[in-house]
Amino acid sequence: MSQTHVSFEPPPFIERPLWPIPRLNLLLFAATIFSTMMVGDFNTSSSIPHSTWEMFDVWQGWPYAAAVLFILTCHEMGHFFAARYHGMDVSWPFYIPVPIWGLFHFGTMGAFIKIRSRMPHRNALMDVAVAGPLAGFVAALIVLWIGYAQIDGLQEVIQTVEKVHPWSGSAGGLTLGGSLLFDLFNNYAGAGLVPMNEIYHFPLLFAGWVGFFVTAMNLFLIGQLDGGHVIYAIMGRRSLAVSLLSYSGLVGLSIYLYLQHGSNGLIWVLWMVLLLVIGLGHPPTLNDNRSLSRGRLILGLLCILIFFLCFIPLPVFLA
Repeated sequence: MSQTHVSFEPPPFIERPLWPIPRLNLLLFAATIFSTMMVGDFNTSSSIPHSTWEMFDVWQGWPYAAAVLFILTCHEMGHFFAARYHGMDVSWPFYIPVPIWGLFHFGTMGAFIKIRSRMPHRNALMDVAVAGPLAGFVAALIVLWIGYAQIDGLQEVIQTVEKVHPWSGSAGGLTLGGSLLFDLFNNYAGAGLVPMNEIYHFPLLFAGWVGFFVTAMNLFLIGQLDGGHVIYAIMGRRSLAVSLLSYSGLVGLSIYLYLQHGSNGLIWVLWMVLLLVIGLGHPPTLNDNRSLSRGRLILGLLCILIFFLCFIPLPVFLA
């Protein structure tokens, strides 16, 4: 009996020039440098601008801007190079600036790349999915390690905080929630010297916290987030059940947080709406039948572990 062997050929690579970088990408990157410097300046200075021109004097915010953009860029370029490795047509990163003075935010809503090609198979999907979170996670670890290494005792912590407001030594006001891994850093590498309601006055610590937070947000096992890609690469079309379960868990968490913390607990509502807009399902690859390699399975499980280490149930609240 004759057999027909059907081989899979990936789609032809659509060659697009990588250079020069499109003006829009450069413009958004420059705007995000400025907006993150605004945040860094606002969080480390007690001076309030009295004119529009003074708002542009934000140079002392560069440590935070450099650190947080280093983490975001590592994340996006991880996706970029993995996609290029598999011959996919991919854009340079688009950064999203948030140039608002005087409100608590990160200075950016992150960045994204556009992959114009279909995923050829689940191995490629896993490579692209994990490359970003792993690169960003390592970058955040480096930033936090440097940040805590620079702290030399409680007196230095007090001096840093008092550049912004008087030192109280107690909890209160705007407070950052802790993840398992960040708490480990803060309690051991930082000797518990920096209260969570003062973290954002320390540029590298705040950038590292943002890095962990963004990593966890992207690793939700939902839809076309990085975590959704990971679980689809592992389970194929059966991953929809996991996506729906994960989204239900997020809804349940939000209800619990609202009942326990009032309006502070509504912090995930906007994210839930955006996830519905993006969609909870995941499109198939061009060859779902190609099995996932064991090494890639391990990387996917590692990313799921990183999610649990970095996830913050209540990221920001007023104590």
